[in-house]
Amino acid sequence: MKFNRRIVLLIILILAVIVLFLPIKVNYSFDSAALVFPSREWNMIRGADDSYISELVNHETNNISNLLSYKFERGDVAEVRISKNLESGDYVTTDDTIAVLHSFFIENEIIKLKNLKKIEEAALKMTITGEKQTLIDQSKQRQEFAQQQLELALKNYERQKMLYIDSVISQAEFDVYENQFQSARINVQIANKELSSIETGAKTEEIDYIQQKIDSYENEIQTLDKMQEQYFIKAPLNGIIRFNRMLDCIITVSDTNRFILKIPVKINNIQYLERISSIKFSIPGYNEKTEASFISVEGNVNMDTASSQQLIIAKALIKSGIKGIYPGLAVSCKVYCDKITIFEFLQRSIQLKI
Repeated sequence: MKFNRRIVLLIILILAVIVLFLPIKVNYSFDSAALVFPSREWNMIRGADDSYISELVNHETNNISNLLSYKFERGDVAEVRISKNLESGDYVTTDDTIAVLHSFFIENEIIKLKNLKKIEEAALKMTITGEKQTLIDQSKQRQEFAQQQLELALKNYERQKMLYIDSVISQAEFDVYENQFQSARINVQIANKELSSIETGAKTEEIDYIQQKIDSYENEIQTLDKMQEQYFIKAPLNGIIRFNRMLDCIITVSDTNRFILKIPVKINNIQYLERISSIKFSIPGYNEKTEASFISVEGNVNMDTASSQQLIIAKALIKSGIKGIYPGLAVSCKVYCDKITIFEFLQRSIQLKI
């Protein structure tokens, strides 16, 4: 019995060697867990310095375009107001306003400039019409109102200053009340100058000077209005919108017309990517195999901490019209390369494990 077992083992070994060197060829392939990405993706990101960044990422070429940064003055109160009629999963176009950035500083500056413009317009009217006493009375009322606002702003400022010193409120919150106090002081100075000018009477040559100030305020208002128009956020592409409440990327719009498959490939298999014959992957919930076309390889090398192996990312284009494809989907992928003999296949497998 012992003798027969040895013969059987020897026969099996001989047959294995014969099969190993037979000129039979098989496809060399390897498995990988891949991720689905949209071909293009627009993101609105919250920056580390309370700014907001808009970027358009092309996952096919790895290019970034339409890069815009929205930065706010220190002490400004900025917020993102997302359109109420939009929900995650909705389809949006380049004409849709997705969100509006609101800046307290810009809004306050526009109001202040409009008030200054009105004051100068009133002064111009007084200079031209000569209705002095009526304008003096109106100017005194504005002066008294400005003084009252200053007293109120001073009380708020002193109260908030104590809270800031006691670390009850933040620097940003304290800056808001400090800005209001400074604006109130400026308004009092303006009101005093206006009353003094009206009481003493303006010279004829001052008409042009007043008009220039009016024009200057109007130009500043228009500049700030144009800046506010940039705060109406629209995506540079059509696609599906998603809102991320817990991440720095607060809004994403994905182009769902084309999808890209990003496939982690072990460093030893890089040399075989030029010989790819096909790429197939399985979509969770579907039995059919779906094909993708190899595009290129990304330049960066990554480290897989679980296996301590170096990886590169291969990209493949998924044909359109496939059901069950969503951005961020993880799929089981198989990459088929060139046809080789069984002996060569064994050699490659051993090299890959070393």
